[in-house]
Amino acid sequence: KRTLLPLRRAEISTVIFPCRVAVQLPEMKNVVLELLECIAPLLLLLLACSLDHVLFTMLSVIQEHSFVQYSFQGSHHLSVQVLGRSLMAGLLRSSIGALNTSSRVELDTSNVACLPQPRSLQWQEYMDSCLPLVLLVLLCLAQVYAYRLRRAIAAFYFPKREKRRVLYFYNKLLRHRQSFVLRQRKLVAQRARQHPGLGLSVLEWCCQCWPRLRRWLRRSCTVCGTPRIPQDWVCPTPTCGALYCRPCW
Repeated sequence: KRTLLPLRRAEISTVIFPCRVAVQLPEMKNVVLELLECIAPLLLLLLACSLDHVLFTMLSVIQEHSFVQYSFQGSHHLSVQVLGRSLMAGLLRSSIGALNTSSRVELDTSNVACLPQPRSLQWQEYMDSCLPLVLLVLLCLAQVYAYRLRRAIAAFYFPKREKRRVLYFYNKLLRHRQSFVLRQRKLVAQRARQHPGLGLSVLEWCCQCWPRLRRWLRRSCTVCGTPRIPQDWVCPTPTCGALYCRPCW
């Protein structure tokens, strides 16, 4: 209604608009928590891929530099000669002559069967491994839009409850509108009471070191957002009346 709309800039940041595509500020906390839970699977996946690469590199080095090939060649020749023409010499020649042997040995062997045969993962396999994690992150982002449907589902089954919810939300925004300036002034005073050495940004530090830089700053009112408010002046907006103080840049 016109008594409430349009919303102020500080009020917009506390309300979720279901038709907006972007993730809004009140929803950002749940999104961040869901994405933080994805860090553990991501670290596990990176650890597995790193171990796979390290093992493949080690086994490849072993395969390349540990190859050994053996070549063995040998021959064996045994010959017994018995001289003489006597009966005993003839018996010895007939009996010991069977021991005459001749053989040759050639052996070639290597340790190829004992060496590892590593196989690196292809890019397609890496993509298949990362696909579940990507889907998990997309589901975390899509969960925001699924949460927006809760109100519509509840309103379809409980229309009276939805009407009471709308009235409560409308009255809550009106109460916040009435106490908006008071709450913003308390926030400004709280920031002004903070220690000057705590939480100073680079811009504030530069302005303290070089006071002339304050003339070129595009300052705005903390309460209503009116631009170019001079330092220590009252906001020119009739409905605001907030005092712009130094620590609230």
